Amino acid sequence: MTDGLALDDTNGGDLSTLLQSASPSTTTTTTTSIPQQPAAPPQPPIPVDRQWITKLLQKYPNPNARRHNKALVCAPMVDQSDLPFRLLCRKYGTNLCYTPMIHAKLAATNPRYRQKFMGTWLQQDRPLIVQICGSNPEYVLQTARFIEPFVDGIDINCGCPQQIAKKGNYGAFLLEQEETLLTLVRYLVRHLTVPLSIKVRLLPPPDSSGPPMGNFDIPSESLKLYQKLVDAGIHLLTIHGRTRKQKSDLTGHSDWETIGKAVKLFGDRIPIFANGSIQDYDDVEECLKITGADGVMSSESLLEYPPLFYMVPQTPVRTIGRVQLAQEYMDLARQYPPQIGGQGSGLKCVRMHVHRFLHKDLQYSHPQLRQRVCWAKSNDDLQQCLNDLKVYHQQDDHQVGSEALSWYRRWRDEQPKVAKMGDDDDDEEEEDSDYEIDECVNNNTAIFFDGNKDDGDY
Repeated sequence: MTDGLALDDTNGGDLSTLLQSASPSTTTTTTTSIPQQPAAPPQPPIPVDRQWITKLLQKYPNPNARRHNKALVCAPMVDQSDLPFRLLCRKYGTNLCYTPMIHAKLAATNPRYRQKFMGTWLQQDRPLIVQICGSNPEYVLQTARFIEPFVDGIDINCGCPQQIAKKGNYGAFLLEQEETLLTLVRYLVRHLTVPLSIKVRLLPPPDSSGPPMGNFDIPSESLKLYQKLVDAGIHLLTIHGRTRKQKSDLTGHSDWETIGKAVKLFGDRIPIFANGSIQDYDDVEECLKITGADGVMSSESLLEYPPLFYMVPQTPVRTIGRVQLAQEYMDLARQYPPQIGGQGSGLKCVRMHVHRFLHKDLQYSHPQLRQRVCWAKSNDDLQQCLNDLKVYHQQDDHQVGSEALSWYRRWRDEQPKVAKMGDDDDDEEEEDSDYEIDECVNNNTAIFFDGNKDDGDY
């Protein structure tokens, strides 16, 4: 038996054996504390192996992937790249996954928060890269220390564009603090025992309040910074081809050309992943053609439609429907509850996934179900909503082959916005009732990071 996923080629495989087939032969006891001082650094640091991603994909092959020589990647997403969702993606062809972002300071100082990201499930879900956010080298290293035995790499979040990242001094805002970022990278390279990855965006023009810098060339300035990161010893670079200011209705198309330039400049030294503007598998192939990257990372389109990378073509006509995907995810979430080692915030996490899978139905076709999903208080409530939708689809003679992305295109199509339901003062529920589901992450990041909550969420 190989270390790869023992999946059935025609129907995505048996998920009840997915974890076992991917599990290493050894078992590991869950760690509940972090050493106050880092262990002695390896001497010398881990060599940079240009082929380490290729070797990783060979070690843990996924026969359901449409490509085996490129990484087809599930992006790190707060409260959304949880274990049940990753398993669903792997069933349908994803061959490399990232965990949700782990907050370094909270993980280093709060045992309850830290425990959310532990458990033997981690070591069985491979290949896997864990993402950490933070700028304090000690906190980031301490967090990496407790989790690196379970994963294949450590990624530093330099891509989050949200204001909470600015407040916490991490994400895309670190790219504009060159010395802070390079100090962090050099420190980690000297101490980590697994490869170090960085997920970045393009550098934005300086704010008008700052000193004048003349004509700011985004690609050129971004590539200069990436050069310094590569020289500092990173093992993998993922480039989201947008600046932190390109979000919501300013999203625009990802700059694949600049990613391609990075591949030409540094691709002989480290693997590089491309991120952004991946709507369907045709985009995957076009992106790989233009960039020459070692892999393609998806977030939003994969959230709405996990078979993006599936070996059975799903474009332009689908064979796997959104109701089926919602049901499979909910089944997995019952088996591997997101709030217990699954790296999600329990029911909030499940609701958000269901909302994205079923966006077209809840937003336009059957809005009467939308409020019920938003206010569901249990998995049973969500299951009843899904059962009712199945009945509606039968009555409507719904055809899976006619389905297309809906939530992914919310900033790309001129569609009427649906007013929020519920009490505007209720921040906890606002995320699911807002037409802009992205705000769920923004509004509830504090809840996600609050290790003192006693309701099963954080």
